[in-house]
Amino acid sequence: MSDATAAFAVLAGLAFRLLIPILITAIVVIALTRLDRHWASEASAAPSNVVKPDCWKTRQCSESKRQDCLGYKSALPCWQAFRHNDGYLDEKCLGCPVLIKAPIPFHA
Repeated sequence: MSDATAAFAVLAGLAFRLLIPILITAIVVIALTRLDRHWASEASAAPSNVVKPDCWKTRQCSESKRQDCLGYKSALPCWQAFRHNDGYLDEKCLGCPVLIKAPIPFHA
């Protein structure tokens, strides 16, 4: 085997073992970055036609309690207003009849 053939075999081996996996990884990173940008734009879009149930009527809250309630003041449904920064719902919302009877949102 000549030196040129041996060098070509080594370079071809390096391409298959190193360059192709790096190329595949770069393609995956680009695709995931685009997907992340798409999801971020969806998340930042203002909610449209949000149905806000009158939770204060269901829970029979007094006027003074309503004025201090974040769920009453927010434009979002009460369980969304009480959602934690990590995305979890507040413990008091899990068994609440307002959340249980809430309509399921439809995204077209």
